[in-house]
Amino acid sequence: MKKYLAKYLNPKAISAIGGFVLNPKGLVEGNMAGAHKSPFHGFSVEFAGHREYLPGDDPKHIDWRAYYKRDKYLLKQYEADTNLVCQLFLDVSESMRYGSGELTKFEYANYLAVSLAYLVTRARDKIGIGLFDDRVVRYIPPSNSLGSTYTISEMLEGFVPSKKSGIDKTILDFAERIGRRQLVILISDCLLDIEQLKYGMARLHYDHHEIVLLHVMDPYELDFPLDGHVKFKGLEGFKELKLQPKQIRKAYLEKVNNHIRKLRAACDASRAEYVLVNTGRPIEEMLFGYLTSRLTHLTRGGRRS
Repeated sequence: MKKYLAKYLNPKAISAIGGFVLNPKGLVEGNMAGAHKSPFHGFSVEFAGHREYLPGDDPKHIDWRAYYKRDKYLLKQYEADTNLVCQLFLDVSESMRYGSGELTKFEYANYLAVSLAYLVTRARDKIGIGLFDDRVVRYIPPSNSLGSTYTISEMLEGFVPSKKSGIDKTILDFAERIGRRQLVILISDCLLDIEQLKYGMARLHYDHHEIVLLHVMDPYELDFPLDGHVKFKGLEGFKELKLQPKQIRKAYLEKVNNHIRKLRAACDASRAEYVLVNTGRPIEEMLFGYLTSRLTHLTRGGRRS
C-alpha cells in the first residue's frame, strides 16, 4: 500500500470521470476475466471465477448464491469474457516542457495519463505505459493492479524531458513490445515528422489496435496572443529568436492549422481517433467532454474497424 498520494491523480478529474468505463470501440481479446466482449467465437463458456460488482455492470450476472454466503455482490465471469488492455504512449521530449500557464504540456499530459490509468484499473482492466523521446526510454507492462496508477504517477514525477522527439523507430519499438490488439492512446504535442507518425500508426492499425491520438497544445501555441518584442527560446536543438509576433502571427497560425489538418488526415488513414487537447482547459472538463463524446459514439453504434 502506497504511503503517499499520487501527484497526478487529480481529485476533480477523478470525480468527473468516476462514472465512466473506457470501453473499446471495437472488440477486444484478453486472457483473463473482464467486462468486454471477445472478438472470437467458439470459446468455452465455462465458469472462470468472480469479480466484484461495479456500478454499470449488468445485474443479471450477479451470483446470488455467493451474495447470500458472503453478503457481497459478485459477478460470474466466463472464459469467453475478456479484459481491455490499454497502452499509453507518452511523449517526454523537451518541447513538452513548454507552458504559458500553471501547467506545462508535460504536466498536463501526466494528469491525463494517470487519470486514464485510474479509470482503466478501476474497471479491473489492464494499463501499460511507454515514455518516448527519440527512443522508448521507459516502459511499464500492462497490469490491472490499482497500484499501477501510483506507480505511473511516481515514474512521471521523477522525469525531466530533455531530448528531441523521434516517432519513426520509437513507435515501431513500442508496437513490438505490446503484441496483440489493444487500445493505444498516444499523448504528444506532435512536434514531429507527420509522415513518420503516419507510418507508425499504420503499423499499429495493421496489428488491429484501436488508436487514439491526444494532441496536447498550449493555448499560446493555438492562438499566438503575443505582442511587442519577444525572445523565443529554442527547444530540441532550435536556436533562440527575437521577433515581433504581430508580423508573423498570420503565417504562424496558417502553419499551425495546416499541421493540425495533416495530423487529422494521418489519423484518418489509420482509422485513428484525433483529439485536440488545449491545456488551457481544466483537466476534469477535458476528460469529461472526451469520455462523454466517446460514450455517445458507442451508444449510437458508430465504430471504426
